[in-house]
Amino acid sequence: MKSIYFEKDIPRVLITKFASRYCKPLLYTGLNAVKYNKKLPDPPLPAGNWLRVRNVVSGLCGTDMSFFKATTGTNSAFEPIPASKRTYLGHENVGIVIEVGPAVTKFRLGDRVTIREYMSGCGNKDITPRCKYCEEGNYNLCLNYGAPSPHKLPDVGAGWGDTFIAPEQQLAKLYDELTDEQAVMVEPTCVSIHAVLMARPEPKEKILVMGCGTIGLGIVQVLKILEPSCEVWVMERVKTKQEFAKKLGADYVLAGDPYQAASDATSGSQVFVGMSKNKMFFGGFDRVYDCIGGNWSNTTALRLLHPRGTLVKVGHHMNAITFDESPIWWHEINLIGINAHGMEEWQGRKLYTFDLAQEWIRDGIYKTDGFVTHHFKLDDYKRAMKLALDNPPEVIKIVLDC
Repeated sequence: MKSIYFEKDIPRVLITKFASRYCKPLLYTGLNAVKYNKKLPDPPLPAGNWLRVRNVVSGLCGTDMSFFKATTGTNSAFEPIPASKRTYLGHENVGIVIEVGPAVTKFRLGDRVTIREYMSGCGNKDITPRCKYCEEGNYNLCLNYGAPSPHKLPDVGAGWGDTFIAPEQQLAKLYDELTDEQAVMVEPTCVSIHAVLMARPEPKEKILVMGCGTIGLGIVQVLKILEPSCEVWVMERVKTKQEFAKKLGADYVLAGDPYQAASDATSGSQVFVGMSKNKMFFGGFDRVYDCIGGNWSNTTALRLLHPRGTLVKVGHHMNAITFDESPIWWHEINLIGINAHGMEEWQGRKLYTFDLAQEWIRDGIYKTDGFVTHHFKLDDYKRAMKLALDNPPEVIKIVLDC
């Protein structure tokens, strides 16, 4: 089995952290904590409800980049939680079932599948009974994140490899009507859909989407699907992404100084300027979807909202950050965090985000054309990572051919 994974090897992790900040060429050497092992033994299925999948394609996302740069901090909530020595990269995948255990009921040989429950929890560790959140379909909130698997798990692999193994509840079946190019977009589409359904727009609201990467562009599209009358602004420096956002439904681009531009867009007050160019105004957007994350992004997003507005935290970093929290209590801001996807309520139905996303893509409601911009072979994953980190204007979604 071939697999790309993050090794929890402290010296390598420290070298990777150093390289990502001070010497980027080192990231592409054998010193990186992310390794590519082409000679792992093919693991046996740990239990009867497990199956084996051959990968076809797998997308590159911000989480994979975080591991490649070893950005997880010892000050984050993740740090004290017990974790496996290896974290397998790649969860935006398209694969084909090539082996099924005797207790598998949801899949057959030849089915196309994708990883649904990729975060550590009841699903991918095959824990029973499942916690209440996993049982209701909200696996992203699992209470057994730090619990061990009842099985002695081998190297299981994931999307960035030739094959992997998984319990059947971890996977979702892909619709036959979707091409591989559409199917590889299902998981990131789910993130965008979940973010908007967790903070649904109201008619004629003024909304700002910060960052027009894959998720931000998807959010623009979902906002207009759910509430066409809302006025969508985007904050994005790259002109090609600005144009793509407009094509997907964005009404305006927030240009120039964000404070003055936001005040002008929302009929706010004058912009007050203090020491060290510290800025604030009164007014702002009804809601902001922050797809950037980090110190500057958190501080700015909170200040661009009107009192009792809503900040939806989509972009994130796996470490503690510093930002000005005063607008939260001063203006009674609603703060909603987004963690992947789960179970949704839509038009009187309860269904997994994965099913809703596939329905929308299949029926032409949600467009995926133009999102996938680059393909690389699995063996060229470092070239793919370099392109993602360099982030030239033409890059949106990078895909590995497995």
